[in-house]
Parts: sequence; C-alpha cells; structure tokens
Amino acid sequence: MQGALSPVRAARRERLLDAAETLFVWQGFRATSIEGIAEAAGMSKVTLYGYFRDKEAVFIAVAERIADTMASAVEAALEGETPFPAPLAAALIAKHRIVLDRVQRSAFASELFEAKAAHVTRRFKALDEAILRGLAQALVREGTPHADAEESAQLLFCAANGIANRAADADVLAARIERLVHAVVAT
Repeated sequence: MQGALSPVRAARRERLLDAAETLFVWQGFRATSIEGIAEAAGMSKVTLYGYFRDKEAVFIAVAERIADTMASAVEAALEGETPFPAPLAAALIAKHRIVLDRVQRSAFASELFEAKAAHVTRRFKALDEAILRGLAQALVREGTPHADAEESAQLLFCAANGIANRAADADVLAARIERLVHAVVAT
C-alpha cells in the first residue's frame, strides 16, 4: 500500500489486523482463513483484499505490528525518567511481556514470532540489535566503559531471553529480570 492511509482506512486496517492477530493466535496460520479474518473484523473479503493481497500479507503485517509495538515499548522504557538501572529492566520486561502475553493465550502464537517471511525475520533481528544497542548506551551513560557495556548488554539480553522462556507469568518474568539487571549492574 503506497502513502499514508486516511484515518478511516487506517482504522479499518487496524480492525483487520486485530481480528487477524486474534485468529492467528487462537487457530494458527493454517487454520485461519481470509473469510474468517474478514468476518471477525465485520468486513467483507473484498474489503480485506483492498488492504492485503493474501493471507500471508496479513500475517506479515500482524508480525510487523508486533515488532513495532515492541520497539516503541522498549524505546519508551529506555527513555523513562526512572533512576538507573530501572530503565534496563523495564526495556527487557517490555519486550518479553509482549511476547508472553500472546504466547500464554495459545500455542500458535509462537508462529507470529517465527514468521516465515525473510523481511519479518530481519525486522525482529534488527529489533533485537536495537535493544542491545540501547542497553549498552544506557550502561555507557552511567559510566560503564564501552567494551564492558556491550558485554553486559549481551549478558542481560541473553539471560532475559532465557528467563522469558521459562517464566510462568508476567509478574514472575518482571521480578526475575529486575533481579538479573540489579545483579549484573552491581558487579
């Protein structure tokens, strides 16, 4: 789609993406149909095709929207006014809460984070790299030498991923990541 959408078209597109994300999370990619997405959004298939060429394009748009949501949440956390090292924990928690929220709803949610399209994979990889840079920059601003900041950022990022893979819920996730950040920054 070229150019900016009008407010009405943008709202319709968001409604389609909301419906599609719900169906992809609950049913998976294979069981979700264009008809089902259109029906769940209260629109016709013709309207849906005015926004997306096929089901894969809808799926990619949903995955990209999740990546954008993560990027915004992480950026806001890193730019927050809370005392150091809280922004580091908040950034990692924000990223993983978005994933955990969807994964807890369904076994199919992981499909959204393992998108088949190469550019979506690149988008999530670029997001991870931006998070690493943001963590390292925050550490440098607080006086950590650059090389140590990069190593600490990598450690925090990888450990937070491990914590997220085992977290039963968002509260456990947050508490463990906060402890991790304080332990790494204190050393």
